[in-house]
Amino acid sequence: MNPTIETGITPSQRPAPADGLILDGPAWRPDLSAVAVTGRYTRHEHLRMLEEQDRGVTVFVSPVVYDVEATKSLLSDYVYACRARLVTPRPVILTLSVCDSAATLDTLGVDVPRWLTNALRHSPDPPAESYRHCLATALELIVFCRRLGLPFGFRIEGASGADVTLAADVRRLLTSGPDRSGRPA
Repeated sequence: MNPTIETGITPSQRPAPADGLILDGPAWRPDLSAVAVTGRYTRHEHLRMLEEQDRGVTVFVSPVVYDVEATKSLLSDYVYACRARLVTPRPVILTLSVCDSAATLDTLGVDVPRWLTNALRHSPDPPAESYRHCLATALELIVFCRRLGLPFGFRIEGASGADVTLAADVRRLLTSGPDRSGRPA
């Protein structure tokens, strides 16, 4: 199954639909995309994003997000660097995926907070625990990105029933979820 994208991006910035992608509202077309490394954020990744943007990148896509704090730091640094340079930030597509076990996390190549690894390792139902974490991450990032005024979206990676449910729940959060203050819309 192909990934799903759920967006919180204005209509003029939406990508054109592609096979297997479900978009929220009218489509935009990314001419050129690049990876935004959120899971191992260093203090310079946002500057690399700006360099890529100067080279024509129109959208950034993250690896799977498990460390929401590192992701928020990157997004915040990127938005404020854009403002300082008087340029418009490009949309960022944040990838979420339900993980079936703590062992799977080791194969992803992204940093995972130790508390999350422990929660999955000791949970009687790791996929359910991972699903709850993904949904909480989506909610936190929706509020954060809206507050920053950053165009954003979500890519739900995976083909399990939990991933399909996560995509539907993320879509619901985007359409009827919190506004930039964190209150229900």
